[in-house]
Amino acid sequence: MKIEREKKYLLDEYLFKKLIRKAKYKVGVIQWYLERCVFVKAQRCRLRYTVDGDFSEKWVVAFKSKVFGDFQRLEDEYDVDLKSIDFLKKYPVIAKIRYFLMFSPAEVSIDEFIFLDFPLKIKYLAEIETNEDFEKYEEMFGLKHSVEDFEEYTNFNMAKVSKIAPERIIEKVKAMI
Repeated sequence: MKIEREKKYLLDEYLFKKLIRKAKYKVGVIQWYLERCVFVKAQRCRLRYTVDGDFSEKWVVAFKSKVFGDFQRLEDEYDVDLKSIDFLKKYPVIAKIRYFLMFSPAEVSIDEFIFLDFPLKIKYLAEIETNEDFEKYEEMFGLKHSVEDFEEYTNFNMAKVSKIAPERIIEKVKAMI
């Protein structure tokens, strides 16, 4: 199990458009939140679907702890192979395009949330994941508005059950890549 250290930042549309021009890579991401995992461990998990510009698809199940200490949390991930996804329609979901601005020594990314059939709290959210000081990257990318309540802006807390079939959500995300 690895420890990740991350901070999140609110963006306005102007800064979002400015920063995505610097993106090195983008990927479509859909995340479902299952109360009881059916794949690896019998506990709450996140099931993430990703698709890139070459339409390479991947499914990963993850287990994350609450945030503790200096913006840290435990994370454990496993690749999974899904044959059917219809069962996902009863679980909360969030969809987004993730733009990667930097991979190393810090991972800096921006999420553009995709409207499904429920209201979104925000449209854009930046994230810095690093073991170094955040300030260097905040300055580099003009990130000034870190979120006060980290838990409020987790994907888990923004996800809602959608009436849109999982297959249609995947099609919608693929169309935006």
